[in-house]
Order: sequence, then C-alpha cells, then structure tokens
Amino acid sequence: MAVAGLSIGQFVNATATGTVVARVTVGTQPDGIAITPNGNYAYVTNASSGTVSVVSTSTNAVVATITVGNRPAGIAITPNGLYAYVANYNDDTVSVISTATNTVVTGAGLPITVGDGPQGVSVTPSGSFVYVTNQLAGTVSVIQTSNNTVVSGAGYPITVGTTPQGIAITPSGSFAYVANHGSNNVSVINTSTNAVTSTVSVGAVPQGLAITPNGSFVYVANNTAGTVSVIQTYNNAVVATVTVGTNPSFVAITPDGGSAFVTDYTSGTVSVISIATNTVTATIPVGSGPERGAITPNGLYAYVTDYNSGIVAVIYIGAPDPGVTAPMQAYVPGAGETCGQNAPAWVNWPGIATQQNQGWSSSWQQWPNGGTGGMVCVRQPYYTTSGTWSAG
Repeated sequence: MAVAGLSIGQFVNATATGTVVARVTVGTQPDGIAITPNGNYAYVTNASSGTVSVVSTSTNAVVATITVGNRPAGIAITPNGLYAYVANYNDDTVSVISTATNTVVTGAGLPITVGDGPQGVSVTPSGSFVYVTNQLAGTVSVIQTSNNTVVSGAGYPITVGTTPQGIAITPSGSFAYVANHGSNNVSVINTSTNAVTSTVSVGAVPQGLAITPNGSFVYVANNTAGTVSVIQTYNNAVVATVTVGTNPSFVAITPDGGSAFVTDYTSGTVSVISIATNTVTATIPVGSGPERGAITPNGLYAYVTDYNSGIVAVIYIGAPDPGVTAPMQAYVPGAGETCGQNAPAWVNWPGIATQQNQGWSSSWQQWPNGGTGGMVCVRQPYYTTSGTWSAG
C-alpha cells in the first residue's frame, strides 16, 4: 500500500518526455499550425472547415474560430505577434488575421491574391516580408507586410521547383529554403535579391522543412522516402539522412536546437531526432494522420495537427534539469519482507520501469492514528545527466 499523501500523481514528470497530455478538438482536417511568440496561443488551420481555430495553450481549449478562405493550409505569425498570415489553397489568396481581435483584416487588396495553390508560409525575422509557396504554380510569392501587397516586377513571383510546399527562412533572414515536392529537391532563395542561388537534391517527395535556431542545418521531411535529409547551410550539402516513420510530412525544431520533431503521417507517430547525433531517440504515437507541428517558445510542449482525427495533440517534450528530484516514493512492506524484496507494481512508473526493487531503504514512520508507527520503505527518484529518471 502507498503511504498517505504520496500518490503517483504527485511525481514530477513521472510520465516524462513524449507523453500526449491533451487532445484538443478543432475543425475538420486540421493542417497548418503556428504558435504566438509569447507562447499563449496556437493558431490552427482547418482545411475542410475553411476556418482557423485559436487554442489557448494555458487551458488547451479553443477560444475563437475564425472564418478564412477556401481550404486554408500553411500559417505563420509575425515576430511581433500581431498578425497571422494564412494560405488559402483553393482561393489562391492569403488571409491576414489580427491576433488582438481574432478577426480577418479587411480592406482594399485583402485577402491578398498570390499564385496558384498557396501552401507554405514563412515570415522574415524582421517581419517585413512574408514568403508563400504556390504549389500548383511552382513559384514563391513575396508579400510586403507594411501594406500587404505582393512584390511584383521582373523575377516575381520567384520560380522554384515543381509543386513547392514547405518553406523556412534562416534566423538571419538571409535565405529561404523551399521543399519542392515534385522535384525531389530544395531551392535556396537569397532574400536580398530574391533569386534562387542553389538547388539541393534530397529524398523522394520532400514536403516540410525546418531550420535549426543557429541557422546551421535544414531538416527536410522526404514524404515518400520515409527519411529526413539534413542540409548544412554553409555549403548546402546533405550531410545526413535519417530514417523515420512512414510518409513524414513536416518538421519542427526545439528552441534550444536539440531535437527535430517529424510528423509521420501514415505511421500516426512523431519521430524525435537528436540533432547532435542525427539519430531517432523516440517515436511518439499521436493518432491518425499527424500533419504539422509547432513547439512552444519555452520548449515544453509540441502541438501537432492530426489531420484525420480533427484534433491537435499536445505532447509534453520538456525535461527537468539533472539532479531534480521527484517527491519521495514510499510503501509499507509485506509481513517478513525487506525493502525492495517485493515492491508493489504501482511504483514502477515510466522512466524507472527497470528499477522497481532498487534504491529502497527502511524508515520508521509515525502514523496519525493514535501515535502508533511502523517500518516504511522509501526512496528518492532523481533525474540523471543522461536524461532519464533513476532511483538506484
């Protein structure tokens, strides 16, 4: 039996990294997702509903539903957090949402007309420009945010590969990387000239990509290949290829640059890649058709759209610092037993699964029922430098 007041629910991060802690019902076929810079809200495009759901990250509840264009796909939020730009695939437009009021900005030239089949959206770190991939046109449109007009003239829109989808801009703002779904390559755009300066061959059917916070690497999800290509940005060479789940779609990278989270659409999982080693360190079951993901600025949670289920899965991905301890575990041994001889099953929580009978010592406890007492087995779980819980 457990000692009163020390229930399993009190153990700090006992279920640890990789646990789905909430499933938020949004619209039909949720696709794109972006989190505000302050981490307070997640904006989710619902492809078949023609809406954007606004999820409070503090309550994991939908607090607003905004009607946008026909079949919204990618979404990005400006660095100041004031606006969300939504690509409406069937309308060939981009809607602009005011995050202060959760309403679509209206007026002349809005929504913004771009190329055929807008899909991916990315905002420059300065917030001055929004880059939009036009999947059916094979181009990228550039929107000037000061007046929400599309940059035009010679060289615009920017011609890239066939059926471009994902797009990401380096932290310096100097380059935009575009995953060309039909060309099996990635176009590199110099944002100062808006010309394609390099084309990098990757795996079959690249779909989404993300750039590490230090700007050194681009992680590209190759949908048909079931792999992730790692591009080194200083020479635009592929330096690693990582096998993940079936039909990887998009990539999100933690703010500390430690891990890449890859949605495996057909596997219904998220693969976690260690950026230090380019190996898969965890596979997290999510649901039916995980599509895109975003990570909170504090690095504690990943929000993943589950396209076929109409939900957003919230995954706890944080970890405590080494040396952090959980509340002490305690149980009363059976008659004639020594501590650790036959520890009860309930102490065997994830993270200490192989240490059920390790680390125990005896302690005499005073009970509140009349001042009597007895021997109790106790131990103190702690978090190790290797990133696991231990009690040994």
